[in-house]
Amino acid sequence: MKRFLTSALLTAGASLAVHLYRKQQSPKAFVQETVDHVQARKEALTKVNQQAADVKTRLADFQDELKKAQPAINGIEAAVGQFQFKIQPHVDEINDRLSKLGDPKSNE
Repeated sequence: MKRFLTSALLTAGASLAVHLYRKQQSPKAFVQETVDHVQARKEALTKVNQQAADVKTRLADFQDELKKAQPAINGIEAAVGQFQFKIQPHVDEINDRLSKLGDPKSNE
């Protein structure tokens, strides 16, 4: 186990050295860049959590308003149903006449 940890640390160190050499970066600059990156991610996560809380609050408000509006919605649905019942015979007659217009026997 000790040998594994030693080889893992040496490999990580060598990888870091190669990375710093390729980017022409000092260890101090690397640490500062990493800290800045972690802080930016932390701020982004905090912002996302705040936005999620805002969405939950707004969703709860919307559901409350929807409950208040439900009687009006039901009234509109009932009025539409009555209207459809009243106009259905007229729609059927219009469709009947339209189908007869396309019938070749009606042209004779």
